[in-house]
Amino acid sequence: MVSIVEARSKPKLVYDPLHPNENNQGYVALPNINLIEEMTNMISATRSYEANVTAINALKGMVLKALEIGG
Repeated sequence: MVSIVEARSKPKLVYDPLHPNENNQGYVALPNINLIEEMTNMISATRSYEANVTAINALKGMVLKALEIGG
């Protein structure tokens, strides 16, 4: 079973002294997220879901055909 876990990576610090959220040293803490990895995970999850739906629909079709043959 898979669960959602909070990322434990430290934020990426970017020097931007004009940013409204900068700290005392002029750095802004940004999320340390790899967008390519997240997009790949999302596409993989979507395709897995679609494959599962297709398998369930195929199973439903086979059960209905079996009922037609038996009845």
